[in-house]
Amino acid sequence: MSEKPTSLEITDAVDFYRQWPKLRFNAEQLLESRVVKDEDAEVLRWMIKVVDMVGPHDVIREK
Repeated sequence: MSEKPTSLEITDAVDFYRQWPKLRFNAEQLLESRVVKDEDAEVLRWMIKVVDMVGPHDVIREK
């Protein structure tokens, strides 16, 4: 899978949530590539789990 990395611009938590499917894919690809140390991979796996628990009701755009 040689998808070209896209430019990353995140404006806030709501924008991050909207982009999460693409960002999650990138994180999974990083884990599969095995270029990160075991400790970093474990942190990344936990980050994916935590962000997966977030839903639209959890993020609001600040005014």
